[in-house]
Amino acid sequence: MIAPAHRQRGVSLVELAVGLVIAALLATVLLSVVPLGTEVVDGERQQQELARADEALLGYLRSHNRLPAADSDDDGREDTGSTFGWLPVTDLGLPRHLRIRYQVQPTLATAPGDVFRPLLPPDYRGELGTAGNGLDMCMRLLLNQRDGLSIGGLDMPVAYYLGHPGAPGHETGPLDAVWDPAIQPVPGAANAPVLSLAAGPAELAARLACPDRLARAQGGAQAAYAAYSAYRITNLNRDFRAFDVKIAQLIVDEATTSRNLAIYALADAITSEAVAVVLTAAGWPPDKMSILVGAKYLASGLAGATLSLALAIKGIVDAEAALNEANAGLAKRREHLELVETHRERTEALYVAASRNAIALDTAGLSQ
Repeated sequence: MIAPAHRQRGVSLVELAVGLVIAALLATVLLSVVPLGTEVVDGERQQQELARADEALLGYLRSHNRLPAADSDDDGREDTGSTFGWLPVTDLGLPRHLRIRYQVQPTLATAPGDVFRPLLPPDYRGELGTAGNGLDMCMRLLLNQRDGLSIGGLDMPVAYYLGHPGAPGHETGPLDAVWDPAIQPVPGAANAPVLSLAAGPAELAARLACPDRLARAQGGAQAAYAAYSAYRITNLNRDFRAFDVKIAQLIVDEATTSRNLAIYALADAITSEAVAVVLTAAGWPPDKMSILVGAKYLASGLAGATLSLALAIKGIVDAEAALNEANAGLAKRREHLELVETHRERTEALYVAASRNAIALDTAGLSQ
């Protein structure tokens, strides 16, 4: 009996061909996917570097009260007066190898000047500093937004514009061929040849919290002026109350004089009464021819003296009552003056504190 032949083991030509076809297909797919992956990675890197540059510019603006000028000679530092070129990475604390095109609105690359000055009361108006601070830059940003100041031919308000070279190794890449400071592509446009980023003045103002800082500074100034108005009113009230006290003192003096005159009138009435009584008792006049006439006049004088005495006594009583009333009025008016003085001191303290706070807010600027 013949033994069965052993089967041949290994890969057939058909299987080998199928494997080669599959390997070729995989290689083709990989060769087409790898560049796409590299492009995605490069795009993410470019966006991260633009975002990093954007944050550096914001920090520079906050600390220097202006944006840096452009680096026109590619040494990493700003060149005063240059509005387009490279990003001054050294001044911004960024890596030297980072090369990004940069264009800045000219009005933002210099100190803004004293464009924001809250209105303070006259007593403190001269204490505001004249040097520009963060609030002045905030106002400059808002004014640029209002006036629509742009750069690079963009039809929108722009503070600065960043363009990434878009090539590995941070070379200039395709950017040199399309970078035109007069005609910039709109950031994010589908047909933009390079990845770019632009910041508007209103956007920067919002990121710097300018609306809140300006509102606080202006509100502080308005509070100071309100306190100033209250202080002036209390001064007028104090002056009125002081005048009222003087009037009350005059009334007291007049009442005192009236009381003294009433006392004099009483003394005069008593004297007249005494003279009339003495004359009557002495039988004056002694002339018999005119005795009747003299008696008549003496009787009349005695009656008049008695009436004058009664009136004088009533005058003293009335004058004393008027004097007491005048003294009470004087005391009450002095009490009112004391209360007004106390209120005035408190209002003055509030006025001083509000004015100092307004000056502090303006001086602090963005670091409120």
